[in-house]
Amino acid sequence: MKFKHSDIEIPREDPFKNCKLNRQPNAIILTQIVQNYSESFVLSINGEWGTGKTTFMKMWAAYLKQQEITSIYFNAWENDFISDPMVALLGELRQLATIKTAETLKSILKNGSEICLKTIPALTKGIVKHYCGDELAEVAKDALNAGAEIFKTEVIEYENKKNKLVTFKEELTSYIEESIPNKPLIFIIDELDRCRPDYAVEVLERIKHFFSIKGIVFVLSIDKEQLCNSIRGHYGSDRINAEEYLRRFIDVEYLLPKPDIDSYCKYLYEYFDFKDFFESDERYRNELSGNKDTFLRCSTEIIKAQNYSLRQIEKLFVHTRLVLCSCSSRHYVFPSLTFMLICIRTINPRYYQKIVNQQMTIEELVNFIPTVFSPNIFNNKSPRIHTTSLWGLAELFYCFAQSFARTPYPLRLIDDSGGSNKPKLAFTVTYVDSEKLANAIDGCYRYYRGADWGHIIKSIDLLNPME
Repeated sequence: MKFKHSDIEIPREDPFKNCKLNRQPNAIILTQIVQNYSESFVLSINGEWGTGKTTFMKMWAAYLKQQEITSIYFNAWENDFISDPMVALLGELRQLATIKTAETLKSILKNGSEICLKTIPALTKGIVKHYCGDELAEVAKDALNAGAEIFKTEVIEYENKKNKLVTFKEELTSYIEESIPNKPLIFIIDELDRCRPDYAVEVLERIKHFFSIKGIVFVLSIDKEQLCNSIRGHYGSDRINAEEYLRRFIDVEYLLPKPDIDSYCKYLYEYFDFKDFFESDERYRNELSGNKDTFLRCSTEIIKAQNYSLRQIEKLFVHTRLVLCSCSSRHYVFPSLTFMLICIRTINPRYYQKIVNQQMTIEELVNFIPTVFSPNIFNNKSPRIHTTSLWGLAELFYCFAQSFARTPYPLRLIDDSGGSNKPKLAFTVTYVDSEKLANAIDGCYRYYRGADWGHIIKSIDLLNPME
């Protein structure tokens, strides 16, 4: 049984074969964009953390090679231990080298290293060491003379580096043209937003100043908001307009569309073998087989409303599968409630403990729910009686009341004092149809017949042994 999602296999002959998010059309569009521009430009692919950008970039890089378009995939985060990103960028370009271009590459590396070499005021250090302990006047005099020499040296060095930069770009252009005639090189830089702030900014600066030449298209895979935070962190100010700063480097911005959540949830259901539990023969015999549809509908409703990332969704499914491993096929598992409780525990563990330990009133629980879940998931104008999430909410109130059943202060959820045939809530809730909620809670009492959430809570807290 799997409890961790492995890296998706990317077949060379069909890079998007195992893509569950239907992103090949995005790759086709992006390929058309980069193919039509032989001039230098920078394309950013923007998407939040955990939305599958890295997997998509690797698939797209493989797709480009399948289309005989030369690409380089570079994970910046895995290489930010290098002090100067120039080293890494030039290192990646070495893979294009041939016998014909070897000498050009050698000259490029030489000029690049000389351009990036920072001037170290070694002469100043020597003066301090030499005069340490001597009279201040003599130190000041000689330091002034040394400073003048350093300034003169740096002016000359500036001219040299300026000339070398022109040569560097000319040679790099020739190198790319000879390596990839009539086609641009697609240089993909991934996970830039996860790098050290100084490294991330230096990558941008290096691209702009050294690699803006004909024949190279840079593709930056980023979470724009996080990269802006890195820029502010690098400059030590929250007042800097980081988005405006980024516009200096990015020519075209592409927003990676949100994935199809329904398909992704079904995929995770299959990948983590939920079928082995929910669709077992024993659960069919015990008339508990409907849990599959309930779980999938509720989890999908919540995930869509809460806008969880793919990484967050995966972790929620993994935790749920662990819970089911400690439940037998005869247990009521309250599928909607279980998923909701895992979400609450993940988002607000302190309140989760207060709920399961009977440390809040029913009114406090009612008021807490909208701070975690969008009330929209509990309301549905369709002819159906209620959404699956509303049933989960009913399960939550029912089990919460059951946890007080053996205490001196039992909770009453349904008001039966009026003699009406229709159930009526004994508490007030404003963000959901109270009649539908009352019907659902009444249904919980009839369906679960006094069962409580004791086993589920222990399973969620990973305290029960695996079955």
